[in-house]
Amino acid sequence: MGIRSIVFDFDGTLIDSNRLKYEAYFELFTDQGHQAQIIREVLSENFEQTRYVILEKIVRRLGIKDHTYMKSRVSKLAEQYNDIVVAGAKTCPEKIGAEKTLKKLAAIYRLYVSSTTPESSLKEIIRFRKWDGYFCGVFGYPHKKTETLLRIMALEKLRSDEVLVVGDGESDRESAVKNACPFVHVTEGFNLEQIDQILVTYTKNDTLLRVGKVSN
Repeated sequence: MGIRSIVFDFDGTLIDSNRLKYEAYFELFTDQGHQAQIIREVLSENFEQTRYVILEKIVRRLGIKDHTYMKSRVSKLAEQYNDIVVAGAKTCPEKIGAEKTLKKLAAIYRLYVSSTTPESSLKEIIRFRKWDGYFCGVFGYPHKKTETLLRIMALEKLRSDEVLVVGDGESDRESAVKNACPFVHVTEGFNLEQIDQILVTYTKNDTLLRVGKVSN
């Protein structure tokens, strides 16, 4: 029957916000020497993790050991980080062809968003961009991408080969692989309008992994 639903990652897939999210961590700390090195190390190992996981790892490496204080510190930093990122994500450039593609695909397919951004903030950004009408559902933290994909398949009563996952990260690919769904990898410079052609040529036996191709 072919693809009937498409699940998009958000940051780095529909909007060009990965650099914004990366740099926001450095804005939270005043010492750009020792602290900056720790932040770079944590981000190199954990960039696809949630902000709460990343911030806790940074705070731990900065030497904060008291559990209660650490949780309080992480919570405050996460709020500040959220303010920086939401403000930037509302107005940063979209990925090439994003809105045009969403408008076209929403008339044919059931579209969803699955992201590690906190769900309330994610919905706020999407509403600001006036993209909310394109999606049947928007899922963010604390939902996990693999579980979200299962939930969407259940909601839509679809088989795994009828749901396409589109994303730029390893977590997107993993969610697709674990649920046996086809996957399109969005890389730097990828034009989302290519997805339309991918869908035209897709068969459930496709196994190609390269950008611009679909992978099972």
